[in-house]
Amino acid sequence: MAIIKKQYYDIKFPFTILNRNGFFVDLNNDYDDKVASEIAHVILTQKGTRLKKPDFGTDLIKYIFDPNDSTEWNTIENEIRSAVKQYVGNASIQKVDIQRPEGEDNSLYLDITYTVKKGNVEENNRAVIKL
Repeated sequence: MAIIKKQYYDIKFPFTILNRNGFFVDLNNDYDDKVASEIAHVILTQKGTRLKKPDFGTDLIKYIFDPNDSTEWNTIENEIRSAVKQYVGNASIQKVDIQRPEGEDNSLYLDITYTVKKGNVEENNRAVIKL
């Protein structure tokens, strides 16, 4: 009988400690989830907080209290594109929609459409992240 090993990819986002498979934190067991987790990690990590990688992450936290206008949103989109391009090599951002729901002055929603390369095949995926 052949022993089939399950493949795991990086730490799952959001962080959980369910420990179902003997790991301290949950890991992604799907390649698409791995890429989505990497994108979320890069976007939600504040620049300067990673040792030996001071440029890892974004400075999006400062935009939460800024005016709700298209100029700010273009800056946010450019920062997301730059960070993902630099730190998530197998994904490319196609579109970023930024929304601030009425009545929620201190939060932004990022609806990100991205392409993932799997060998010679490219797949479109989507992630929604709340800041």
